[in-house]
Amino acid sequence: MSSVRLGLIGAFTSVALIAGCATGGQSGTLPTVTNPSEAANITLYRDGSLAGWFATMRVELDGREIYRIGRNEAFSFTVDPGQYLLVYRLGFNECRQVIWADVRENQRIRLSPTCT
Repeated sequence: MSSVRLGLIGAFTSVALIAGCATGGQSGTLPTVTNPSEAANITLYRDGSLAGWFATMRVELDGREIYRIGRNEAFSFTVDPGQYLLVYRLGFNECRQVIWADVRENQRIRLSPTCT
């Protein structure tokens, strides 16, 4: 096989792997809301920091992965009022945060790869 062909195959494989890591969106089931009129709305957004610029951030709520979010993206979901454990990961960084959702509250939470 020629070196040009091997180079093209290597480049294509690299692009495919990076694209596979960068796909975001809902990756699990969102929490079931039992009383929609009392539900809290939570919006998570990932900042545009350069850390992990090519990878998606994995987001878990109470131990279940719910979403993969890319740079400068946001998503919203509703939950029943209560306490939730939010965990998000980017590479080897893992951040944890307790969320207190009050009745009909709107929360906007910034996800930073440095846990700040």
